[in-house]
Amino acid sequence: MMNYYEITGPDSEKLQADFNKCFGKRESIPCNVEPRHDGGHRRIGPLHLEVKHNRRDEQMIWSWGMEFAVHERILDGFEKAGFTGYRTNPATVRFGDGHIANDYHEFVVTGWAGIVSPDSGVRLMKTCPGCHLTEYSAITNYEQVIDWNQWTGEDFFLIWPMMGYRLITDRVAEWLQVHKVKSFRLERGLDARKRDSIISKLSISVGRLSLYLPEDLAIKYGRPLGLE
Repeated sequence: MMNYYEITGPDSEKLQADFNKCFGKRESIPCNVEPRHDGGHRRIGPLHLEVKHNRRDEQMIWSWGMEFAVHERILDGFEKAGFTGYRTNPATVRFGDGHIANDYHEFVVTGWAGIVSPDSGVRLMKTCPGCHLTEYSAITNYEQVIDWNQWTGEDFFLIWPMMGYRLITDRVAEWLQVHKVKSFRLERGLDARKRDSIISKLSISVGRLSLYLPEDLAIKYGRPLGLE
């Protein structure tokens, strides 16, 4: 078993993008079986984030969802370091003084660690054939979440069904700290979820894989598993 980390936004809510002024247009995924189901949402068009501060030295801008933007200087460093498991898309960041920056790019985690290990205690509970909304039982063994035989070996990666967690390898964590990158927080493994006495006991709900990965990768990884 190797060490890995969850990367999340900074502690200060003042550095988060305004919830009501981010994401851009989104489309809902309807369910043709159960109208009450929320099949998920997919953003249409480039990522747009607005923050209330004017701190140009913030190198990562985080939304309240999975989307976040990274400054091109950091992306240049990632490329030179040879990090893998991500793609970038156009993005704009509007600061509190109205300045619009185009030197940030949406950061999309694309690495894959497969399906959670059965040794974690996670079990499929139910799934909807209409919208693929699926519910899994809670994690009971946090030391055995990842089956490393399924990992693609990339530095940034996701694991099903914990798709809200962006995971990174030791070497990315070390690079971020050595280069004093701002605006992020690291948690070893899934320790943040494990520590929360309420969340740690909750079941895990997730939509179809194409809500979280680019279409080609959702097909590549999801179709053989029926998750696409």
